Amino acid sequence: MRSLRNVCFGAFILLVMLGGAFCFGHSAFPPAMAEGAGRVTIVYQHDAIRPENREAIGKIMASGVLERMADRLTEAVVLPHDLQVVITDNVPKGVDDPITELDGRRIFWPAAFSKETHDILAEFLPEVVRDKGVPKVIAQEDFTADVLNLWGSQFILGHEFGHAVIHQLNLPLTGLEEDSADGFAMFFTINDKNTGPNAALGAAVLFDAMGSKRPKLTMEDFSSDHAVILQRVYNFACAALGSDPERLRLLVADRYIPQSRALFCGKEWTQLAYGWWTMLEPHLTQRYRKETESVRQQARQNLEKENSLLFAKLRQMRDQR
Repeated sequence: MRSLRNVCFGAFILLVMLGGAFCFGHSAFPPAMAEGAGRVTIVYQHDAIRPENREAIGKIMASGVLERMADRLTEAVVLPHDLQVVITDNVPKGVDDPITELDGRRIFWPAAFSKETHDILAEFLPEVVRDKGVPKVIAQEDFTADVLNLWGSQFILGHEFGHAVIHQLNLPLTGLEEDSADGFAMFFTINDKNTGPNAALGAAVLFDAMGSKRPKLTMEDFSSDHAVILQRVYNFACAALGSDPERLRLLVADRYIPQSRALFCGKEWTQLAYGWWTMLEPHLTQRYRKETESVRQQARQNLEKENSLLFAKLRQMRDQR
C-alpha cells in the first residue's frame, strides 16, 4: 500500500472518477451569520469491511474518537451540506488512503488503511524504544500501536475535515491546500480540550514510522503537493510544542525538535491558531461563537506577543550559529 505522502498522485488520477477529490478576536471578515444545517456523521459499512481489517476498525469504533470529532465539527461550524465519513473496504478503484471528494460532502476511509497504520506502528515502536526510549512527552502506557493509531487517526480525520471545510465553505487560501489541511488538523485537534496535543504527537510518530519505510526520497516525493513526510513530522511536533511549550519542552531537550526550529514554534502555532479562528469566524455556529469569544481574542493577543519577540529570537538563532 502507498504511504500518505503518495495519496495526491493517486487522487489526481481519480479526479474524474470521484467528481474531483483531494486527499487528505478581531476578524478580517464581517461577522455575518452563516447559513446551513449540515451534519457530520461516521458511517461504518460493516458488511464491506474485510475480515483482516475488522480488529483495527473495531478498536477505532470502540474508542468513539471519530464520532467525537464529527460532533465537534457539527457543533462548531455551520456547514451548508452534510458531511459523511464512510469507513469501508468498498472504495473507488485506486483509493488506498482517506480521501475527500471535491465537493466536501463525503470522505472515503479505507478500512485496510487503519490496519496498515496499526501494523506500521507495531513494527516501528520497538525500534524507537530500543534506540531512544519512550518519548518523555508521551506516557509509557500510551506509547503503543493501539493508542497511537487512535491518535494518528484523529489527526488524519482532522486533515480530511480541513479539505471538506475548505470546499464546502469555499475558503480562500494563500498556499497549497494540502498545507492548509494539515494546518486545520493541527488547529482542530490541539484545540480539543479533552485530548490537546495528543493527536499531533501521534501523527508525528505515525508519519515518522511511515517515513522510515521509504528512506530514499524520489522525484514523486519532491514533486507532490504534500510536503515531504519528515517535514510534516516536524511541523506536527512543532505545533504541539508551540501550543504548550512548558509541558512539551522535553521535545527539545530530548532532541525531537532542533532548538533552531523550536525557537519559532510559538510563532507558528499562534499564527496558525489566529488564522483559522479568523477564517472560520463568519461560519461558526452562534453557540460556539459565544463560547469561544475569549479564546479567539486570546489567540490574537498571543500572536501579537510572539510577533514582538520575533526579532530577539532571530538574533538568538544567529548567535547560536
